[in-house]
Amino acid sequence: MIYILTNHHATPDWISLQSRILELRTAEDPYKVFCGITDIEGELPQQPKNYQFDLLEGTVNRHADKMNRLFEIADADHPSDDDLIIFLDPDAFPITDKWIEGIRQVLSKFPLLAISREENIEPLLREDQKPYPHPCFAATTYKFWKQNSLSWELDVQEGASCAGVMLKKWLEENNHKWAKILRSNVYDLHPLNYGVYGEMIYHHGSGNRPTYDSVDIWSRPTLSQKYGAGVDLHYPGLLNFNDDVSALVLEYIKKDDDFINYYFLGR
Repeated sequence: MIYILTNHHATPDWISLQSRILELRTAEDPYKVFCGITDIEGELPQQPKNYQFDLLEGTVNRHADKMNRLFEIADADHPSDDDLIIFLDPDAFPITDKWIEGIRQVLSKFPLLAISREENIEPLLREDQKPYPHPCFAATTYKFWKQNSLSWELDVQEGASCAGVMLKKWLEENNHKWAKILRSNVYDLHPLNYGVYGEMIYHHGSGNRPTYDSVDIWSRPTLSQKYGAGVDLHYPGLLNFNDDVSALVLEYIKKDDDFINYYFLGR
């Protein structure tokens, strides 16, 4: 069994797309999707095939806590040791039918594989905290995650305010090497968003919030030195343009299953 853990927050816009693509790309493998639903107002789409919605009531409204809670829910399903556990952002999904085969091949050599967003500029993290396994896509076996009591815990006092930094620390302290999936775009619309990783996983970025990330700030040193994180407050056109591009890319993805492959990978 493949257990896919994802949390859809603030918008239902990605549920139908993600579920359709998972069904398309995972047709030959049995899978279950434990799907958190948080802060979404209005009507939800019908619960997709293989999905189990959960409102995650009583869970701290932070992505790391919600992913940890989703693992607890999946754990109650009594997975087998070799079952796959896949953490997936709501705006992330596979772009190849061979993604599960690829995951299993890597996990035969490494205990965990994950996206490593080494293209991101994160000056608030120490150098020894980067790069780290990113929860937009990470995969391991049930046995490895459960047996080692792993989680996406944060430690703000340590400066580890990003999910995955403490996981990196644990892996290093316990001499476990993890497999990094790197950005493989041959064409970029943005230095961080609209990323394809390992020619296997697409991550849209900022799918449930304004299209504005640390790279939008710190890659513009003249503006960031003057305004810090508030560059968008002084230049709202930056954020507006990013939002327009994001909506346009999503529109093309929805109407053309091959768009990501030919536009971002050139194949």
